[in-house]
Amino acid sequence: MGKTPDLMAQVMAEPGGEQLHTCLSCGTCTAVCPIQWWNPAYNPRRLLRLAVMGQSKALLTSPTIWFCSACDQCYHRCPRGVRLSDIMAAIRAVALRLGIEPDRDSALVNERICAGCGQCAELCPYQAIALQVRRVLGKQKKVATVSAVRCLQCGICAAACRSNAITVPSFADGELLRQVRACEVGRLEPVEARL
Repeated sequence: MGKTPDLMAQVMAEPGGEQLHTCLSCGTCTAVCPIQWWNPAYNPRRLLRLAVMGQSKALLTSPTIWFCSACDQCYHRCPRGVRLSDIMAAIRAVALRLGIEPDRDSALVNERICAGCGQCAELCPYQAIALQVRRVLGKQKKVATVSAVRCLQCGICAAACRSNAITVPSFADGELLRQVRACEVGRLEPVEARL
């Protein structure tokens, strides 16, 4: 896959990707991105540069293209008004079209005990959870469903689920509590991504 001369055109053809040339590469997005708190390897400016240079292998196989949560903190501070989340979505769309998906497990829902309350969907920062009507044990039931492409295994859904219907591989409530306590006292160290 190496270098793809039309990679930039492919990204710019996707909705939101047309902003790729608007970016001045000033670094504001990288400086304000909350994802950097837990994974310093995430560098949006570097990813945009790879797209412009046509470095398809380096860009599309990078696990960091899946990290953007569309919080739009960078958009509110960008001097050019670039919505980086839209560009990242365009890059992911190109990857998905080429058959490249994130190499990770997503949250799992036990449909039998899911209450369908939707709290997990409301709290998910990655908009990875939606409520759908499914056939469970012979009856129609509203249950949470998880997008494997969007889920980043943050564990918020599992922590919020009152019926314990959601589990996240390599996540435990105790670990979330440790991280919250560390944030409260200001000593949360960057941790490696689990992806």
